[in-house]
Amino acid sequence: MPSGIIDPEAPAKLLAEMKELAEAIEAEDHDGALTEVADVTYYAAKCIALAADMAGISIVKAFAVARAKYSLRAAPGNPKDDAAERAACRAAVWGNET
Repeated sequence: MPSGIIDPEAPAKLLAEMKELAEAIEAEDHDGALTEVADVTYYAAKCIALAADMAGISIVKAFAVARAKYSLRAAPGNPKDDAAERAACRAAVWGNET
């Protein structure tokens, strides 16, 4: 969905669109809220593209590391294990290479 051009301003734009979404909801402007959801979705995707680019990975790999990390976090008790998360993310990008 993103244009392929990395936008360093995407995080600020996402925040602005979230504010506009909240304003539309508060005003009970349902159609306006829908258009703001479209904008939020677009800039969220642009933020993912920016983050992936900053880390030197593809957008596909960005989703792979998110799945890897949060699959661990979905375990009962919502455990946080930094070493396991790092290993899972590394494996999601490079397989079993180190």
